[in-house]
Amino acid sequence: MGYRELLKRYIRFVEAHAGDNYVDAIAYAAEASFSDRDVGELKTLATELYLESGAAGSARGPCFNYRLRLLLICYGLSLKQAAELGGIDVHTVRGWRTNPRSNRYVTMREADFVRFERGLFNWLEGQRNV
Repeated sequence: MGYRELLKRYIRFVEAHAGDNYVDAIAYAAEASFSDRDVGELKTLATELYLESGAAGSARGPCFNYRLRLLLICYGLSLKQAAELGGIDVHTVRGWRTNPRSNRYVTMREADFVRFERGLFNWLEGQRNV
């Protein structure tokens, strides 16, 4: 088994026991323990695991959990920031971000995603005007 598969197994283990893999909590250039390349590799592995779980390719319609995940990664937002933008508690956002195989997984409803997206757009507009 290669290191890549070993890391993926470990990420799955952490997610199953903690309800989150915490990979997206690692900010680029903010953590001295990891280089930007290291962080990028970990985020790539976490995304691969998420895609392998089937959460992103559901025939049931749009997966708001996956869309939330992409927006958080794209804008480098923490779970706390996402909770503030969506007007929801951090525990719920963590459930949305958890791997669908975890018993802590919570399916994000469209209304919650729309509220988060609206908050994100308002926040982005505020950033632009600074």
